Amino acid sequence: MNNISKIIDYITERMSNFLIIAVLLMIALIFFSIVFRFLFNISSIAIQELVMYLHAFVFLFGLSYAIKKNTHIKIDIIYSKLSKRYKTLVSIIGLFFFIIPTSVFIIYISQDMVGQSWLILEGSSEANGLDLVFILKSFIPLMGLLIFLQSISEIIKYIEIYINEC
Repeated sequence: MNNISKIIDYITERMSNFLIIAVLLMIALIFFSIVFRFLFNISSIAIQELVMYLHAFVFLFGLSYAIKKNTHIKIDIIYSKLSKRYKTLVSIIGLFFFIIPTSVFIIYISQDMVGQSWLILEGSSEANGLDLVFILKSFIPLMGLLIFLQSISEIIKYIEIYINEC
């Protein structure tokens, strides 16, 4: 089971490298967009949409990384006062009963929307925008899958902690 967790963690860590690149690219695009708009009176809808796509990419794929690093939102007022044993149990229960069902629901509910988007190769509603909305929408079920996998990895690690240390 530990090997499964390591493989999932490896995938999430590699994804974080793409997130870093996406954030840096997003910053550069925003900077150049502002400079070109104010100095040369040139703007581009495509660049603005690309920034929006990168922002969506960072947000959607950053969620599984947040779960891995245990930086997702918890009720810290209660959680911080618990013993290690109860923290581990609360984490397992939270992942199993809240995060995993939510990720499965996201995958399920987004299937039709993504399928329809691919059928028509949905593009931007803006003139001169990017015709890649169907790819952007494909990130949604992929995000659900990554959250599901990372949650499984974390449950495996928490069970191991619970068995060995509690």
